[in-house]
Amino acid sequence: MNIKNASDNQKVLDVLFQVRSAVMSLNERGIKVLGVSTSGINPVIRIERHACCEQFIRSGKACYLEFGNSRHGYYKQGVFMHRGCRVYWSESIH
Repeated sequence: MNIKNASDNQKVLDVLFQVRSAVMSLNERGIKVLGVSTSGINPVIRIERHACCEQFIRSGKACYLEFGNSRHGYYKQGVFMHRGCRVYWSESIH
């Protein structure tokens, strides 16, 4: 048995369990998860905009990181940390 491979595999499993925990918690709040990325320092979870996003912005638990313009119009992107994962959402600016 290659101990290095087992150790690397355990790190991957740890990240997957972390993401699973965060996704389950978001689901319990009624938040729809659109996608997950596990590359980089913190796993990234992309969600559909939800009422809690505005509450998190007002309370300082979340912030807007990006404002831009795409083929769909102007948008802003918010983020908050949840169980060691970065959670992002986008919303249109009219």
